[in-house]
Amino acid sequence: MRLFTLSAAFVAAFLALSLFPAAADSSSPTLPAGISAAALDLPEMPPVLNAKAAVVMDATTGTIVYAKNPDLAIPPASLTKLVTLDVVYNEIAAGRISKDTIVTINKHDCSPYIPYGSSIMYLRPDMHVSIMDLMRGAAVVSGCDAAFALARAISGSYSAFADLMNQAVDKLGLTQLHFVEPSGLSGRNTITAREYAYFCRDYMELHPEAIGELHSLRYIVFPKPENATPDYTPKGRIVQYNVNSLIFRYPGCDGLKTGFINESGYNLAATAERNGTRFIIVTLGGSGAGAVYGGSVQRSHDGAALLDWAFASYVTLEPKTAPISPVRTWYGDRERLDLQPATPLAVTVPKSDTGALEVRVDLPRSLVAPVEKGARVGEVVYSVNGTVLHRVDLVAAETVERGNIFIVIRDAVERFFGRLFGSPSGTRAA
Repeated sequence: MRLFTLSAAFVAAFLALSLFPAAADSSSPTLPAGISAAALDLPEMPPVLNAKAAVVMDATTGTIVYAKNPDLAIPPASLTKLVTLDVVYNEIAAGRISKDTIVTINKHDCSPYIPYGSSIMYLRPDMHVSIMDLMRGAAVVSGCDAAFALARAISGSYSAFADLMNQAVDKLGLTQLHFVEPSGLSGRNTITAREYAYFCRDYMELHPEAIGELHSLRYIVFPKPENATPDYTPKGRIVQYNVNSLIFRYPGCDGLKTGFINESGYNLAATAERNGTRFIIVTLGGSGAGAVYGGSVQRSHDGAALLDWAFASYVTLEPKTAPISPVRTWYGDRERLDLQPATPLAVTVPKSDTGALEVRVDLPRSLVAPVEKGARVGEVVYSVNGTVLHRVDLVAAETVERGNIFIVIRDAVERFFGRLFGSPSGTRAA
């Protein structure tokens, strides 16, 4: 980082503006007129948020580059539906249902059994609707009726489906996410911004098709003629639009979900990609207080401001490393073990530090069999000026079993003479 000197008057003005922004202003703190952060080689200031809690995460590496009260427990509202969709995708992958499975809609999953004012996709009793249409109804228009219909079709009850939701997040190691029903209407569902951001990253990695077939859609057409019932026939083409306004107006945004209930305030999970860099943002607990156009507009403003700041300040790089050579294995059924990265060989860095980025590969000179596939063997370390930014584990690409007696004797002799004549051992770096 470059050192710079400022006058006492400038420092006082800068601190005053940074620490005491106008109460109703949700934009970034500003520098004195005529002075820019770029001119001073300062990083862009994060925006001042209306939301109570927030996280900005690089999607490629899982690096959190901004956090505000990230571990504050808040009801997720309709962000719950992403976990509902995760369970549905898991059931499809397991072969227990398919995207084309037809569900007969139960009257208890429709209005008036759903509280007045809730988001719905306008399901009606006895409609026949595919699993995919229900998934789109939950994802795009945030239909609570769609979430309930999916839960009943898969588990028979909302509480049994909630058990599957909790099992799914527990399997991902997310201990601060808990659900009692699939729609988000209950204030007893709870999440934190940090863990929900990790969930969103896992969700997109586990179900890469979800962005294209669900969350990036600008609208759905529903009901359709095939959804007619003896008491109801759809008339004309009925279009329902995505409730996430960032899909329409923020370049690169292709998901994910909005939410609101009185117990939580206005929530948002959004993701956007530009030039190979993708960020995930989560904002929770936004209010309508002080917002010119209401809480939903303020929520979108917060989301856009965070994404703008992230893209202006950080970049995801995939710097070249020295070739990762196979590692010698002793006493094994193969002499060389190929390695592979456990996660992408990438790092997120402040744009101002890209020229100072250093990459180091740490590997042992040899291993002793057996070695299980996926076992951690070494790592790639990314650092700037001696500060480690990110590590990527290098793992065994295959299993090396213990060799036969002839291999063991041969390797024992070779290692003995290698040590006798000073053959190096230990760790090597490239």
